[in-house]
Amino acid sequence: MEAEKFTAIVPTLRGHLLAVASQVLADADEAEDAVQEALMRMWTVWTRIPSAADAERLAVRLTKNACIDHLRTAHNRHTASANHLDETASTVNDTPYSLEERELREVLWQAAEHLPRREKELWRMHAEAAMGVAEIAAATGIRPRSVSAMLSTARRRIYETLKKGGYIDG
Repeated sequence: MEAEKFTAIVPTLRGHLLAVASQVLADADEAEDAVQEALMRMWTVWTRIPSAADAERLAVRLTKNACIDHLRTAHNRHTASANHLDETASTVNDTPYSLEERELREVLWQAAEHLPRREKELWRMHAEAAMGVAEIAAATGIRPRSVSAMLSTARRRIYETLKKGGYIDG
């Protein structure tokens, strides 16, 4: 398709793409950035898109991918910050409680590693990226009730692992 068609279709797509991005990302500016990234990526393949319907489907997929990229970036910044805080806390205050807390956190992550792939993905999105059920559903395309059920199963499996390891009484 020609460049003129791209400039004609973008205004009609932008509102829909912004709605999709806003469902996944809490910040309006980040949603706008994700839409802009998606449109830039779409521009690079524009001449190979056969129809307007295909362009819309591609734009939505690219927007969802851009949102996931933003969430990963935010998660990586959060993890790096948390690791820095953990290192600072361990050098400043190595009380038995802080050591026990760090050990329990490590065991929790190890237990999560043994989850089935899809449950592990969803649990990490929930636990690490602090995404809610609706955000996870929007990002993955899984229905919210299924996301809730899979998270519940993941929590139960992690609980059982911690219980077997003697980290939880009951």
